[in-house]
Amino acid sequence: MAQIVKLLPHQASFVQAPYVFFEKRFFFLCGGFACGKTSSLVYAVMYAIKQLLGKKDKEGHNPKIMVCSKNITFLAKTWTNAFEQNLSMTNSEYRYDKAKNIMAVGNVEILLVPTEEPTQIYGYSTVMALVDELDELPTDIAMEAVKSINDRVRQQIEGFRSPFIAFATTSQGLKGLYQTVMHFQKSGIGYVLMRARTRDNIYLPADYIKNIYSIYNEKEVACLLEGQFVSIDSGLVFPDYDPAKNKLSVDLLDCIADDDTIYIGQDFNSFGNHAVALCVKKFSDGQVCIVAIKDYVFPDIRRAPEVFRYDFPTQKIVWIPDMTYKEHFTEFKKELRTFKITIAYRSCNPLVNDRTFACNKLFHAERLFVCPICKNLEKALLTHQRDPKTGMPMKGGVNSPDHDSDAFGMAVHYLLSWNRDLKPLYEVTLQYIYSKRRARGADATELEVASQTITADKLKAVPLMKAPNVEENEFNS
Repeated sequence: MAQIVKLLPHQASFVQAPYVFFEKRFFFLCGGFACGKTSSLVYAVMYAIKQLLGKKDKEGHNPKIMVCSKNITFLAKTWTNAFEQNLSMTNSEYRYDKAKNIMAVGNVEILLVPTEEPTQIYGYSTVMALVDELDELPTDIAMEAVKSINDRVRQQIEGFRSPFIAFATTSQGLKGLYQTVMHFQKSGIGYVLMRARTRDNIYLPADYIKNIYSIYNEKEVACLLEGQFVSIDSGLVFPDYDPAKNKLSVDLLDCIADDDTIYIGQDFNSFGNHAVALCVKKFSDGQVCIVAIKDYVFPDIRRAPEVFRYDFPTQKIVWIPDMTYKEHFTEFKKELRTFKITIAYRSCNPLVNDRTFACNKLFHAERLFVCPICKNLEKALLTHQRDPKTGMPMKGGVNSPDHDSDAFGMAVHYLLSWNRDLKPLYEVTLQYIYSKRRARGADATELEVASQTITADKLKAVPLMKAPNVEENEFNS
């Protein structure tokens, strides 16, 4: 028995708009994360199929609908999967030629088209195009993709409205979608723009909505969760660090319990090896937070284990080093073993932007704090800039803030992935971006980092595990 689906208001608007404003060619749904954009595209195609079944163009050809996204892998894991589920729910017969990336319902053909290479969008003639997540593309590629798609949407079907293009995407700042809309405004090209907020999706769990709104700042909420065109690039690597909210008034070095675990992020370089020590504390309000309790600079890295153990004589110490230096770990294996320092041995370093993203979200949610003694770290948090050309955190020499930033970021990313008490925040931060990347077919370097906590004696032949906030395995310590 077919199931009746109740559309959200913005989904219903997106589906019906092309048939209400039939004189317009372009339609945009700009929505927040998880507002139901992919489902909107599915419903839009199903509604169009119903109108197009049995119709032909003036040359007697079947109607063709183009469904576009960054690549075929992304389409297969998101839109195509949801579309097939809905066809099954409605007992609809369909054909799917995966080799040619063509689906068909009755005489209506659905062409699955990647947009990451706009020059490859040619040879089609379609009555409509539905475009998923335009802002996932670099801005220049997105603009070229819009032009290429527009060229192909030209099939006129007897008894159906004029050809049109509909976009559904998350706004990600002033990128391709914004630039397209601004171009239309300046050129006098008509369009219909609809917006949807994350919280408008009544099918999302209430705690998910609460958590995701709590970890974004005001601008990011407007842009990423409420579909507004807002610039979210400040130029600072840590724009969410606010000393008034995130800097403690007292040091906690003397308040660490004997059985606490200390996590130490470690950066390596030839003119001083920077490290930052953190712990996880539960405050009086019940919130579990990460606190940076001390920073270090070691001209001789072999002294580091002794100093760590002096500062934390009874606590378990987990050392989280820069894995690009892993070939040299055995050079101070004796010191690590003597002072009983365990190593968070990982498959690779997490991406720099993933580390800074994790830090900023925890700063904004007031779940990440810095003690006054961490003077080098605070200077880095307040001054570290992104390269205006590449957008990446800038690198430098002696006393450059990137060394403390790297040490701090590696430890925070590790804790957010591995500490069970932080899993609700992990689900609306790192897990969200990894899920999106996996859906578009990202390689392993862009995804979760496998790890294992080992003693110095086991530095060779280390079997790696996924973090427990990624899968339901126990925290290996």
